[in-house]
Amino acid sequence: MFRTTPLPRLWLPLVLLLLGVPLAASGQDEVLHHFYPSLIDSNTGGKLNLSDFTPARQCGECHDTMYRNWKVSMHARAFDDPLFQAVWAEALQQAGPDMERLCAGCHSAIGTLAEFVWIRESGQVIADNIAAEGVTCDLCHSVVAVKLLRKGEITGNAGLILDPTGPKRGPSSDASDVFHGVAESKLHRSSDLCGACHNIFHPVSHTRVARTHQEWQQSIYAENDITCQDCHMVPPELVPGIAHSLKKPALPGATSVFETFRTPFYPHTFSGANVPIPELLGNADHAADARTLLQQAASVTITDVEPDPGNGTLTFLVTVRNEHAGHNLPTGMNEIRQMWLDVRVFQGEGKEPVWRSGGLDEAGRIDPEARLFRALAVDAAGRPTWKPWEVERIAEDTSIPAKQSAKVEYRVPVAAAGGPLRVEATLRYRSFSQQIADDYLKRDGYWVPVIAMASARVEVAR
Repeated sequence: MFRTTPLPRLWLPLVLLLLGVPLAASGQDEVLHHFYPSLIDSNTGGKLNLSDFTPARQCGECHDTMYRNWKVSMHARAFDDPLFQAVWAEALQQAGPDMERLCAGCHSAIGTLAEFVWIRESGQVIADNIAAEGVTCDLCHSVVAVKLLRKGEITGNAGLILDPTGPKRGPSSDASDVFHGVAESKLHRSSDLCGACHNIFHPVSHTRVARTHQEWQQSIYAENDITCQDCHMVPPELVPGIAHSLKKPALPGATSVFETFRTPFYPHTFSGANVPIPELLGNADHAADARTLLQQAASVTITDVEPDPGNGTLTFLVTVRNEHAGHNLPTGMNEIRQMWLDVRVFQGEGKEPVWRSGGLDEAGRIDPEARLFRALAVDAAGRPTWKPWEVERIAEDTSIPAKQSAKVEYRVPVAAAGGPLRVEATLRYRSFSQQIADDYLKRDGYWVPVIAMASARVEVAR
């Protein structure tokens, strides 16, 4: 059954005990948290009102550039993302009503705090005005602290503490405003602010379902204080330079209509790697930024090419390097992301490959023999799953950490005669599988965009 009112606060300890999980595994304070299993909270520890928050369009009256940037971003569409809503509805059906808060804590944090977001039995999603604005202006600029999940002290599950009636918080030390109070916040210059929703734990098993913040923490970017904001709140064309220099962007700009210039200036674009959903929602520019980030994130090289005419084989090494991402490639919910090598060998002047690994079949399925880079999640029975509520553990993770490489060796049978060979290797990316699109988006004739991230080619004389 779907619900329209919060469950009693004591349900989770009982569930944990039935599952054999001691209360100390999460800490009793966490278990009894008012909005658990989401860690979102108010500065008072209780429910807030929708009227406590300022709608984004009102913020845009003064901060017009930021508002226009944000409005077409996936932060603005975090709640009405059609894939999210379809999967969210299934999560409630399969895992119970508390998936409501676990998911909405990030996708509609204000709705969760105001207890005004839910799904009816019909599947209709209910959220009023600002609760449907997703990751909106007054959400981020009301954050006063980030709560760390005790296991490993890693942020996750919307661990943000908000005070919407206080001053608006931001990174500038000399800000002033006659319309509302302002306060400097070092947190707004920190990746911890982002990590609250970009590191996600299963509330019972504590499996890290999404690990982007943790991946960044372990990277050279974190060592040099290059934060999420430095790469995801700038034009994507600047990212390679930031990645090479490990220096913060020196981008100037006006933060309001009152010509309050800042350097660095952070446009509120929040560019990521999601191409299909922005395209479906009509946000072509945001989708184009995602393509740009993907197409400059990695490199592909082909080396150690050794033809063996006697045995009719060709061996070679394909190296994929994470050049410019401050986290693993891919990242986020790697159980649903698809990044793989599409390798083809051509003979002579032929236009059709004589050998291929990584193609798609007529249903859009990836060749099962292709080399994929991903996290393989399994449920309690050891079966592969991409559904967050089913994930018991990550059985294997072949995603590529920042500034690191993955090498794949190929041994290809080719005809003993027929002239020179040509090897082409392309790194491809898809935000989610075609099967997921067919099952959840239900748009006849729709094909999930496949992005060619990087490629290489070598000629082999024989």
